[in-house]
Amino acid sequence: MAYRINPPPGWPPVPDGFVPPPGWQPDPSWPPPPPGWQLWVHDDTPAGSTLPVAPPLTPGSYYDPAPQPAPGTNGFAIASFVLGLLGGVLLSVIFGIVALRKLRVRPQAGRGFAIAGLCLSGLWLVGIAAGVAVNAVTAAHRSAASGQITKNGHLGVFSLRAGDCFQNPSGSQPTVGLTQVTAVPCTSSHNAQVIARLPVSGSAYPGPAAFRAQALPGCRASIAADVDRSKVTATMKVLWLYPEAQAWADGQRWISCLIVDSSQDLTSSLLK
Repeated sequence: MAYRINPPPGWPPVPDGFVPPPGWQPDPSWPPPPPGWQLWVHDDTPAGSTLPVAPPLTPGSYYDPAPQPAPGTNGFAIASFVLGLLGGVLLSVIFGIVALRKLRVRPQAGRGFAIAGLCLSGLWLVGIAAGVAVNAVTAAHRSAASGQITKNGHLGVFSLRAGDCFQNPSGSQPTVGLTQVTAVPCTSSHNAQVIARLPVSGSAYPGPAAFRAQALPGCRASIAADVDRSKVTATMKVLWLYPEAQAWADGQRWISCLIVDSSQDLTSSLLK
């Protein structure tokens, strides 16, 4: 039994004697057939008919035009790639997944951008995890019971407590903009110790002059009350650390009173 093409509404007339070659497909610009339209029908016309005879396809086949790619590049894919470069991991992953899902339904350029964005986000996650692991390994450890430093490691200057011993980088006075030091147990070699922390009141940033006016008498009083005078030598100096404007805005509202030995390493606490 032969079959012939049954052109849907809107298709051009079938030319006389037209026989579709193997693999023939309708022009993509023609409108799709209505739902349920049977594109191939039995050729029951009388002999000698000029209607085209179709190749032996499965009876009842329907024309299903392949979706055509949309113009441009998928916006979610571009956003995923850009955010992946900038480290916006969460949004990059979300946009990348959304882009890939949309591209399955509606072909469009951008699949490579979406995949690249997801890969970049993965690299950021690996880097962050490695940084956290390194920070945990190299950070100073503090005893939960006594609060004293029990293992050498880096520590933020505003995490130093009264009694903490550390290596002062300059050996004489705190470095400008110092944010971290190497904290050590006081029985290990060190050249600086926090004697006291003085709280600073007020909401507006006081400025260097105001910090100095509070630090001079406050640190001297703390040293007189808490330091073992027999351990003080002529090479030691009284210094202090105070927050810069950004640290103040972040909530660091105290002055740290220090004793620094510029000529020799200490191996014990100076506190009574």
